Amino acid sequence: MNYQTIAVEQLDKILVIRVLERRIFLKIADNFKEEITKCIENDVENLIIDLSQVNVMNSSGLGVLILARDKMLKQGGKLILCGLRSVMTEIFNRMHLNAFFTITDDIEKARRLIVPG
Repeated sequence: MNYQTIAVEQLDKILVIRVLERRIFLKIADNFKEEITKCIENDVENLIIDLSQVNVMNSSGLGVLILARDKMLKQGGKLILCGLRSVMTEIFNRMHLNAFFTITDDIEKARRLIVPG
């Protein structure tokens, strides 16, 4: 499948989604939701979403991340966000989403949380 807003890679038993858009707003947020939903509908066990390219995201984009987290929890899986830039970190802190998600600096640290050792 061709994606517009994300790049998808399978690393061992972990699905890694790299968000390619710098701003997740309006129509892009709709595409983002559709693409993320398609990725996790097949009983993904472990998911890392790399937000290192994202400068800012509106509530629709944040809602997609919450939806993904809820679906992963329902499936008994793990979701880790990584690579938040300073503005995104501020948004997550202000909205207390930093307590809602597991967040790491990069993909490698996220992988170590999922597969220790």
